Amino acid sequence: MKSFFTVEEINLISIYTADTKQELIRSITDALPFIDDGDMRRIAQDAIGKLNALSDDEYARLDFTPDEDGE
Repeated sequence: MKSFFTVEEINLISIYTADTKQELIRSITDALPFIDDGDMRRIAQDAIGKLNALSDDEYARLDFTPDEDGE
């Protein structure tokens, strides 16, 4: 399931780490108005969409810690 997310999305998610999927989505959504870079905004929006598609159980099983080799 981790491969469901791109490396860029995993890195973004690791910045906004939260206890629940809903808290994570809210944190990223709250940051959107402050993201000036169009590519980063798209990455954030894509990550939000993918997080919304996950069940709470699927989210709880994920580890968003970036791998040392960037995968």
